[in-house]
Amino acid sequence: MWVSAHNEAEARTKAAKKFNVPEKDVTLKRDEDVLDTWFSSGIFPFSTMGWPDKSPDMTLFYPNNILETGHDILFFWVARMVMMGLELTDTLHFKDVYLHPMIRDAHGVKMSKSLGNVVDPLFIVNGISLDELHKAIDNGYLKPEELVRA
Repeated sequence: MWVSAHNEAEARTKAAKKFNVPEKDVTLKRDEDVLDTWFSSGIFPFSTMGWPDKSPDMTLFYPNNILETGHDILFFWVARMVMMGLELTDTLHFKDVYLHPMIRDAHGVKMSKSLGNVVDPLFIVNGISLDELHKAIDNGYLKPEELVRA
C-alpha cells in the first residue's frame, strides 16, 4: 500500500492512521522509482540524448522537427515536453505535432496494452494457438470483470 509524505515521520503517521495500526507497527519502504510517467515523459526527448551534457546525440538529434502522437496525451505528455524542454534546454523540441487517429475495440474503448484489449504484435508475427492466446489474456492486466468481456 502507498502513502505519500514530505518525510518519513509524516509517512509513518499517515500509514498508521490509514491502516488503523500503531506507528511502531508500520514498516516503510521508499519507492526507488522517483520519476513518474508524466514527469519522465517531459524530459524524455533530451534525457535520452545525454542531457545535461552536450553529447554528440544531443547535438545531432535535439531539437527535432516533428512529434507524432494521439490527441489523448496532448496535455499529459506533449505539453510537458514543451514546458520541460524550454525550461531545461531553452529549446523547443519540435515545431509540428501530427495527431494520429485512435484505434478502438468493438466496445468503443481505446486499444491499450494496459487495458489488455490488444493482441501482442509478436503473436501475429510468430503465430500463437488459441489456447496460448487465452492463457496470455488470463495472465494479462485485465480486471476479472473485464476479462469476461475480452
